[in-house]
Amino acid sequence: MGTSSSLLDENKSNYIKGQVDEKFKKFAPIYRKQYSLAYLSKIRDELEQRKEERTQYLKQRAPPESGKVLYEEIVRYFDDGRKWKERYIVIRACFVLECHESYKAFMKGAPPLHRLIPTGGTILTTEEKYMEMIDQACPCTNNVQDDFAPRVTDMPGQFPVYLRLPYRQDSYFCFRDENSQAEFISVLSDCIRHQNKDFLKKKTCEVKAFLKAIQLYRQENGQYESWDMLIGSDVRGLANLFMEDLMPYLEKELQPCMNSRRGDKRRVWFATVEAAYFLLQEHLLERLTTLKEECKNTAKQQEALMRSDMDQITSSRAFLESKLKAVVTEPTTKYCTEQVQPYLPAILEEVQGPISLGFTEARDLSEGMMEQLCQDFQDAEQAEELREAMFKMRRANLQSCYEKLSGLADHVQELQQTFSYCIKGLANSTEIDLKQLMENVEYTFELLVRKALEDPSVSLTMAMQKASNRVLKQFDYDSSTVRKRIFQEALIDITLPSIKKHLAPSFKEELPKFEQHIFADYSNFISVENVYEDIIQQILEKDVSMVVKEAASKKKYNLFTESKYNFSVSSLSFTPPGSAPSSPGHLHTSPSQRTPLPPSPLLGNGMTANKSVTVHLLKSESSTLSQALPAMEKIDEGENKTLLEEGSDDVFAIAETSTSNTSTETKPELITTTIAMDVIPTPVIEVTESAGTSSSPKGELFSDFANRPTVAISPICMKTSGFGGDPAETENNSEVAVLTDDQAQIKAPMRDESTYPIAVCLSIEDVEAGDIYKEFTDEQIIDLPEKASESQSSPCLEDETRPLGCVKEIRDLVMEVIEIEEVIQPCKDNGEKVQMFEEPEAIV
Repeated sequence: MGTSSSLLDENKSNYIKGQVDEKFKKFAPIYRKQYSLAYLSKIRDELEQRKEERTQYLKQRAPPESGKVLYEEIVRYFDDGRKWKERYIVIRACFVLECHESYKAFMKGAPPLHRLIPTGGTILTTEEKYMEMIDQACPCTNNVQDDFAPRVTDMPGQFPVYLRLPYRQDSYFCFRDENSQAEFISVLSDCIRHQNKDFLKKKTCEVKAFLKAIQLYRQENGQYESWDMLIGSDVRGLANLFMEDLMPYLEKELQPCMNSRRGDKRRVWFATVEAAYFLLQEHLLERLTTLKEECKNTAKQQEALMRSDMDQITSSRAFLESKLKAVVTEPTTKYCTEQVQPYLPAILEEVQGPISLGFTEARDLSEGMMEQLCQDFQDAEQAEELREAMFKMRRANLQSCYEKLSGLADHVQELQQTFSYCIKGLANSTEIDLKQLMENVEYTFELLVRKALEDPSVSLTMAMQKASNRVLKQFDYDSSTVRKRIFQEALIDITLPSIKKHLAPSFKEELPKFEQHIFADYSNFISVENVYEDIIQQILEKDVSMVVKEAASKKKYNLFTESKYNFSVSSLSFTPPGSAPSSPGHLHTSPSQRTPLPPSPLLGNGMTANKSVTVHLLKSESSTLSQALPAMEKIDEGENKTLLEEGSDDVFAIAETSTSNTSTETKPELITTTIAMDVIPTPVIEVTESAGTSSSPKGELFSDFANRPTVAISPICMKTSGFGGDPAETENNSEVAVLTDDQAQIKAPMRDESTYPIAVCLSIEDVEAGDIYKEFTDEQIIDLPEKASESQSSPCLEDETRPLGCVKEIRDLVMEVIEIEEVIQPCKDNGEKVQMFEEPEAIV
């Protein structure tokens, strides 16, 4: 089954090289243009200081060195001599499998017998499934029974592993027990995933240019659907593309060889294909290396022009985009509305089901491992054993998680027929993201436990339990963020090719006409086809974003919305070492650990913080308030959940009602209702308008501060009980404020803090008509310091009243106060300045 260059004579070799040169000539110009665009984008990001950052809570370990050994074991390997021999298999962090003759040879530093890069590989464990794949890959030999694969009877164990590789010879391994087989499959699967996707995920100009060039090259040949062989390096990916066109030629040329002995047909075919594949890669490597060097030199020469004329280039592109939008938007929107939008919810449902199951399985696995550690290690003296156990946690087997994800193939089978989408690439990328998330869980938990071990005063059991709870919360958020990104990208990848294919007949010949809108000096930096595809994708992304947001709002698969999901302060009391300043762990620290903001302008008006919430209303309207109070107690379910997550106690409201008589006949009987709430420290705004004058000593500066609407703010005390004292006395201490159109007066009731709980007084009364306005909501609440000095207000002036009956007007008054540029301390009636209260730490 070994390769032989003699299988390709000189004529075949020359033909293959000629085909490569011909196709590469069509590919090179596309790559050159895309490289210039990618380099321009890099310069623009540098000038605008744009960085692509994805915030996450869990900490990520630095990637290991490429030479680090991930797996090493003596394994039975089926070699080229078609015999089973023990070989020392080593898999390094570069995800390359090395086959050494023995452990001694490995320790001596001898080079490996084979180096296997398993790009595109498929792992099978039964001979039946393996032979099915062979029958599909080899022409004219269907249902031929021979000894192409190792015979089961001759295997040194009962647990084989078949590694099927495209265009290359396959590899076979055998194990004596199931655990060894599972461990090897787990590591080998990681190698395949990373070899498939790691190179293509790089953000370099070479990779960006290559991916876009491959896409446009295939579209020129009418191939718009996704392609599962775009894997590995650029040379391997391009070789896979050219091999598809080369396979019919090889099948025709090798037809005479198929008449040989039946047992040799498959071996001759696969050996010849492998020889052609290696020849093609060798030839492409030389051509592609030269092309990349040429593009790199050209870009450096044009860099000065890119930097100096960046604004003009951007403006020229924007002008071209506006011209294209005028033509492309309508047909694209129409097709999306009729042929894409109806499918998006169904596609998302089919995709997010298996993916969410896989992530849920990963969460359960992480939780189980951390709980086991909490149970096994409850003494700080077991620190060394605990570290060893956490090290083993790194090598957790995620096969059960991957099995949940494997349901993608079944769920999306019908959608594949509609949109011609290959699910293999999505599965590989999702598995990589899932494994990375699991590694982040282990690393974050390890950091938190290490910090607990450094402090002897901390209980190890409690610290580990707290760390586990915190890590799971962070996993939930990161999992939601990762899955939403996966869903967004998947919906676009599935549906975008169908849109471009539908619009191609209408615009393929029209697009070159738009070249006239590009300045000749910038023709290398602007591509009509790129702008055209960006417009189509932007239109599609709007529909996709709406579908994903709607799915997140339903919370069926625990997709959190950004505005609703908040962590409690206690769960983020400290951040793992090495966290970036922009990390949510820093952003959600407690207020005492944050730098205080400058004092609010609303607190500089010399007002006293009131200490109660008093609402005066007509007795005839008491029933209305009794109906309104339960409504005030009810907090939106989502907000209530957020409050609980932030560590608040139970939220409730208690109403105490008493009656008091007025001394004036014109005033109807009033009912004083006092509300005490047990909530988190939530600020309340008091707004009063009154008329009044204030005097000051001659020559001393003063303003018309008393004539302006004023806001008094103070905090609500935690766990406030009902008010003590006489309600009538409370009302007498609370002077009535008269509302006017053009003047305002501050009313600050004098109270004994030992008698009254800390709250806020809101007392608004219409003197002339006797109407009482009592409407206020929790939207009036903001943070305030807990202490303030006392001040007295100037006498009321009777004037034409203006009702203040809704929250909107209160907010308008607040905005007017904010607009005051100069705030002068108000004066008492005797001309003395009112002592301004100091704000220790204002949090707006």
